[in-house]
Amino acid sequence: MIVLAFDTEIVASAGSALAGVAQRMADDVAVLENTVAGSGNPWGDDESGSTFAVAYQAVLGHALGALGSYVQQMGDAALSLTLQARAVAEADQASAFEISAGVT
Repeated sequence: MIVLAFDTEIVASAGSALAGVAQRMADDVAVLENTVAGSGNPWGDDESGSTFAVAYQAVLGHALGALGSYVQQMGDAALSLTLQARAVAEADQASAFEISAGVT
């Protein structure tokens, strides 16, 4: 017999903690984006600097997109944990009520 132990408070707490991590990541990505995409270009306006800027911007855009996607996934996982904990708690309460009321 397999027994599943699911502590809804721990799972909901983990969801909340993960949401905090996702928010801090989003804040950090925003700071990073403002820093690296801010005004000024340290590579200069000459031909080689302009060539570098094009490549840099392409890589930067891809990196920031990937980081943003990861932040979104963390937020989605946090929400899923919280919703799952709530659903299990509600199902437990409904089952407990049915048992106490003698409903089968």
